[in-house]
Amino acid sequence: MNAVSILAGVLAGLVASMAGAELRALPEDELQQVSGQAGISLSANLNFAVRASDTRCPGGCGARLAIQPAKGAGFLVLDNISGAFVFDGASLDIVGIDAAAGFAAESAATGSKAVRLGLVNGTFNNFKWTLAGSNQAVAGGAGFKQTDLLTYQTNGQTRMQGNLYLFATP
Repeated sequence: MNAVSILAGVLAGLVASMAGAELRALPEDELQQVSGQAGISLSANLNFAVRASDTRCPGGCGARLAIQPAKGAGFLVLDNISGAFVFDGASLDIVGIDAAAGFAAESAATGSKAVRLGLVNGTFNNFKWTLAGSNQAVAGGAGFKQTDLLTYQTNGQTRMQGNLYLFATP
C-alpha cells in the first residue's frame, strides 16, 4: 500500500465517523455546564510577491487594492504591495464599555458596546506599499492617471500587537 491509499483510507474513516454524529438540542441544565469564549480568533501567513511581468513599476509590481468611496469620482489605492504579513491570534469580539473593560467610568460611552479587533502578534517582513489616488481601478488602461501620495517600505521585520476599538456613533 502506498501513502496515498493509506491517507485516503484514514480520510474515509473520519468522514464516515462524522456522518453518524448526532446533533441535538441541549437542555438548560446541560447548557449551563458548558463554558467557552465568545469571538473569533484567526492566524494567517500572507505573502505578496512582485510580478516581474507587470511593467508599470521598474522591476515589476506587487498587488493592488483599489477602493472607490461612495459617490466618489476616483479611487483610493494601495498599490505595489509586496512582502509578507504574518499574524497569530487576531481576534474579533464585542465588548462592553465599562471600568472592568479598562475604560474610565466617566466615559460618555459607558454602558454601550464596541467591536474590538485584537492582534496578539503581527509581523511585517520586508513590506512595501504605496498609497495613491487614481482615476481607474485597474492600472495601465487608456487615460490612466495615478498620483502617489506616500510610499512605506521596511527592510527587515516590524512587529505589531494591541487592540483597536470601533465605537458606534449616533
